[in-house]
Amino acid sequence: MQHVSHRAIFAGAIELKGEDDDPINVVTKSLEDLQKAVDERLKKVEGGAELKALMDRIADLEKKANRPGGPKPADEQAAVERKAFASLLRTGSDAEIKAASSDTDPAGGYFVLPTIDLTVRQLMTDLSPLRGLADVVSISTDKYERFYSLGARGAQWVSERDTRPQDTDRPELIKHTYGVSELYAAPASTRQLLDDAAVDIATWLINDATHDFAETEGEAFLEGDGVEGKPRGLLDYGTTNEKDFTRAWGKHQYIPAGHASAPTDANLVTACIAIVAKLRKPYKANATWLMNSTTAARLMGIVDENGRRLWAPTGNLIEGVEHPLLGYRVEIDEGMPDIADGAGAHPIAFGDFRQGYVIVDRQGVRITRDELTQKGRVIFDVYKRVGGGAGDFNAIKFIKIAAS
Repeated sequence: MQHVSHRAIFAGAIELKGEDDDPINVVTKSLEDLQKAVDERLKKVEGGAELKALMDRIADLEKKANRPGGPKPADEQAAVERKAFASLLRTGSDAEIKAASSDTDPAGGYFVLPTIDLTVRQLMTDLSPLRGLADVVSISTDKYERFYSLGARGAQWVSERDTRPQDTDRPELIKHTYGVSELYAAPASTRQLLDDAAVDIATWLINDATHDFAETEGEAFLEGDGVEGKPRGLLDYGTTNEKDFTRAWGKHQYIPAGHASAPTDANLVTACIAIVAKLRKPYKANATWLMNSTTAARLMGIVDENGRRLWAPTGNLIEGVEHPLLGYRVEIDEGMPDIADGAGAHPIAFGDFRQGYVIVDRQGVRITRDELTQKGRVIFDVYKRVGGGAGDFNAIKFIKIAAS
């Protein structure tokens, strides 16, 4: 049988010449040529250059992330910050905290590290219902200004030959200024407690100061007098039974509970239905009830002649809103008045609190460590600057214990 060389087999498929007639070299070269052709086509495709640049950036970020000094995962970074914070509190040394964060104050007060500051804010939201409902803004100055338009209409009907008026009504702008005042707490500890490594000193300080701040500012958001930059509370503003756009700006509308001092269940049901009806459509999408637990218990107990409850908090879900009253979520704030407080009390509020109330924070929480004032004890000066006040007076309405 005639011997057929490998060269002869490949000769029909690939023309072999000179030193390039090795099959492996030929296939390798063909692949390289194909890769070049694909790269050229990719560059011509719309967005190809941008896609390649994006892939290069991703590769560069992956390299940086794998370096020993690269970014740390969120949980690991939080642990580092908490350890540095605890070191500052125990020893007064800022070495670890400077290594963990560059947000230091050369005047001697330190911004709380970002992770810890975030924890403080979250706990305050849980403890102070209005902080969770209202519009919360952060500022870097000592006051915050916001403008509101009363939305007066100026358009008029005219015929073809009528004289057009030179001037028409125009919207009136109202400026509200919200100042901030200092809120201060000074939890203290003995040196022995700080020396005890088993104590999570950072968590202790956060919980102590947070609860103190939340209770104090929560009271002000409801009943504060607004003097010297302190928050002016939601209940401190006047109310009237006049409708939107007819009453003076600066007053909320109230719906009477139907009795001068002790409304019946029927009175309360009528008032609850009326307040929902009177809140205008733009505010209903984000509307919430606000009342204390005693008022909530009273409403839970109301049933009609067929035994059906006005508000059935168990097993009643509407579009993902748990335990709604007439279709709207209920928020409990023990600072709200009782129905039993009688004539003139406003035990129930309803509306869009994000539009109706503004809370102003001045650049977060600060802390300094004082071990000189009292020998043997370490005092932590924790303070923040905060303010607040009403915003859109059409956004929130009240049920008032009154006959009319």
